[in-house]
Amino acid sequence: MLAVPAAIAAAENLRASGVLSGILAAAILAVGLFSTSSTLACFAKLLRPLFILALAAPVLWIVLQLIPIPLRGLGNQIWATASAALDQPLAERFSVDVRETILALSHYNLVIAAALVTALVTLDKHRAAQVLYILVSITAVSCVFSIWRNNNLSGSWPAEQVWTGSTAAALGVLLSTAMAIRAVDQLRRPRRSPRSPTGPLAILSCAILSLIVSVAAIALCSGSTALIAVLLGVTTILTVVAIRKWFFGLWGRAGVLATAAMLFVAGFTFVPVNRNADLTIALSTQARAATERMLQDTHPIGTGAGTFVALLPVYGDVGMLAMRERPTAAAAVAVEMGRTFLCGLLIVAVISVCILFGRALSRNHAYLYPAVGAGASVSLTILAFAENSFFDLWASLLVAAVYGLAFAQSLSGTARDVESIELRQLTQEASDRTTAARRIPSTTLASPWPLARVALTVIGLLLAAQAAWMVSPSSPFGDRLSVTSVAGSNEVWSSALQSSRENGFTATVRLKSDKAADPQNTGRSADLNAFSAVLEYSPLRGDVWLMLAALSKQHAATYDTTSLLKMSYYTAPNALDLIPLRLSVALSTDAAIKEPELRDLIRRDLKVAITGRAALRPAIATAYQSASADGRAFAESSISELDPGYVQKLRSRGP
Repeated sequence: MLAVPAAIAAAENLRASGVLSGILAAAILAVGLFSTSSTLACFAKLLRPLFILALAAPVLWIVLQLIPIPLRGLGNQIWATASAALDQPLAERFSVDVRETILALSHYNLVIAAALVTALVTLDKHRAAQVLYILVSITAVSCVFSIWRNNNLSGSWPAEQVWTGSTAAALGVLLSTAMAIRAVDQLRRPRRSPRSPTGPLAILSCAILSLIVSVAAIALCSGSTALIAVLLGVTTILTVVAIRKWFFGLWGRAGVLATAAMLFVAGFTFVPVNRNADLTIALSTQARAATERMLQDTHPIGTGAGTFVALLPVYGDVGMLAMRERPTAAAAVAVEMGRTFLCGLLIVAVISVCILFGRALSRNHAYLYPAVGAGASVSLTILAFAENSFFDLWASLLVAAVYGLAFAQSLSGTARDVESIELRQLTQEASDRTTAARRIPSTTLASPWPLARVALTVIGLLLAAQAAWMVSPSSPFGDRLSVTSVAGSNEVWSSALQSSRENGFTATVRLKSDKAADPQNTGRSADLNAFSAVLEYSPLRGDVWLMLAALSKQHAATYDTTSLLKMSYYTAPNALDLIPLRLSVALSTDAAIKEPELRDLIRRDLKVAITGRAALRPAIATAYQSASADGRAFAESSISELDPGYVQKLRSRGP
């Protein structure tokens, strides 16, 4: 559980995820090696074959996206195009970005580990109550932070980092409701010995305060869809409470369920729906132009988990920042994993609601935990079609903790129940040693807890290996390479470029635009190989294609500069920060000027810089000064159609 607040405070980068993997690995190994056999036997009841299959299905799907495809033409077309541009064979895959997909797989592993640790810890009802209080505290703090950020967005936070925190707020409402109902049950429950009601009253007060904060966070930071989703989740919890306390018979349950169904239908009538949009983004109120284009090109297997950010420069509008448009969770799953996977995920969500709802009705005192899980399934499913906040690392870990708590307390037998049964069995066996000697081997072999211990140990070791891989400096998939160009400078290609190749395989490249470096002090072949290594796993990096084109032209490399320029235009056609360097390289390359397709693309960049972006005009002047004779003639003819006066200014400056 310590991993959850640690994830909230940690920045979402590779090193932070590696540290978190190490924490969860230690937790998994600890609970796997030191938990009692009774606890593991109870935990094994949760791991039924269908449950294991549901957890393993995303891993298998992502592995399918990552493995090389031996047959040409079945993978994504970007691999064949990149292979031709680099003039070297590249294995085709369904994923368009191996790095992002592997990191998404690592993210999912963290979520599963958090859920397993929480489930093992909360098998005991006393620890389950403590975890409930911790989760309520975390969500309350998160909601306060969300409200503060919402009120302090006057330029202090970039637009692409605006965060609503709807997932934490929704879970906060559900958990606070359950906490309040549990406190009321404790106050109303008759006790054999007199006990002060101070404890339940304090818990009730904290629950009400957390509920108010969570509702305020939803009202201030989210839309009406999030509010309705939370209300329907609370309705699910209250339905369980009503059936258990007041409506015991068949007709009573039917009446409560009918009333809940009517509330659900009435709630959906207030949800704003865009009937002309795709179903996965119909409830979203944010910009979604690029997402709509991606949804029209969805592949049955998907483009690879976590690749939405890599695809956004291809489908985005002019000047769109990398994270300005955030898709809904449903749209992201449809693009990255395919619509088939999305449908399967919705089926699993419905089944989980039914299972947890039914188990909540069958429990005696711990019924609120599975009820919270059922309500969370309802709320998060609706939120998935309105936003994607629970795809954030810390939010997904919070969701995993809630589901781990819900499923751990959904079974009628707790660890203490199992332990008492085992003690009775040992007492009976001790009375007849001969019979016990014959039974112990078969009981030991048939018991599921040794397998559970081995499975947890293996998972912990795999997470430890993942942590070591993430924090290792030799990892081929370090923090995402970013290229920041300075408008109006044709010297971006010679900015500080630091690359290293370790173990003969990996390359880490970092570009800095605020310092100039001496090209003579840079290993030219190592630089080219470093950029090429990045493109072998992330072929949609338009900035890397452009940098490779600039370096290959300057160093007279074996690469075809024209092909590299084309790839830069194909993969980042609307990236404004690439226009200065792209114009400098293109106008100084005669082969690019003579290519009809590239002429149209260069003319488009000139049009954007002249007509819509005055800040890019100095970049045109710099590119014009370094252009070849053919490049200058082409630039003059193109600019004269847009702004004839500016051509005279360019000529007056001279080379």
